[in-house]
Amino acid sequence: MITRPPRRALALTIALSHALTVAAALVAISFSPPSAAEKADRKQKATITSLDFEGDQGKGVYRLTRDVAIVQGTLRITADRADVRTTEDEQYYAILTAKPVCFRQRTDGGNWAQGVSDRVEYDSAKGIVELIGNAVLFVGDDETRANFIVYNTQANTFEARDSKDKKTTGKGVTFVLQPRDKEDTSAAPPAESTDGSKATAKPAGKPAAKTNVVQPNPPKRNEPAFSRCA
Repeated sequence: MITRPPRRALALTIALSHALTVAAALVAISFSPPSAAEKADRKQKATITSLDFEGDQGKGVYRLTRDVAIVQGTLRITADRADVRTTEDEQYYAILTAKPVCFRQRTDGGNWAQGVSDRVEYDSAKGIVELIGNAVLFVGDDETRANFIVYNTQANTFEARDSKDKKTTGKGVTFVLQPRDKEDTSAAPPAESTDGSKATAKPAGKPAAKTNVVQPNPPKRNEPAFSRCA
C-alpha cells in the first residue's frame, strides 16, 4: 500500500476492480474541488477512469490509458490517453489525446458546449479547455472549426485560430452563427370602436423575459467527427 505524504491536501482514491496487477482493471481517481467554485460543476467531485493506470502519488502525476474519461458534473472528456497532474489546492491539469478526444459540458444557459479534437488540454482551476488539431466546437447550435480553439467554461467564451502560438498558418477559422429569434415588440394597430372611430392603441409593454430551457442531454451531432462521442 502506498502511503500518501501528509503534506498533500488532495483527497485521492484509487479503486481497482480486481488487483493492480490485472491489466484490464478499472482505475478511478476521485477528488473534490473547493466549494467556492462559481460553476455548479466545479462543486462536484471529479472522477477519472481508465483501464490502465500508473502514477506517482508523491509527485501528483498520473498516466491513464485506454477508455479514459473525466467526469465532473455535466463535464465529460473522453480519450485514449491522459496525463494528469494534480496540485496542492485540489485542482488538476490534464492532457488528453485520441482521434478524437470528445468534450462536452452544459452551459449556464441550459444548452451544451460540445467539442472534438486530436488533443485536449484542460485546466480545472481556470475552467479552460484547449482543443488542438482538427478542432470542432459547438456552443448551442453555433459552430466553430479551426486547428486550435480555446474555450472558457466559466465565462462561456471562446477564441479560435490556426495555432496556439499564433505563428502557424493553415485553413483559418470557420464560424457558423445561427439566427436568433426575436420577439415582435411593435404595437398592435388601433382597433375600431363601436361608433366607427379609432380606439386609442395601448403602448406596447416590455417583451417578456426569455427563460433558459435546460437541455438535460447533449444533442446528437450528425457528423463523423462526433461519431465516437458518447
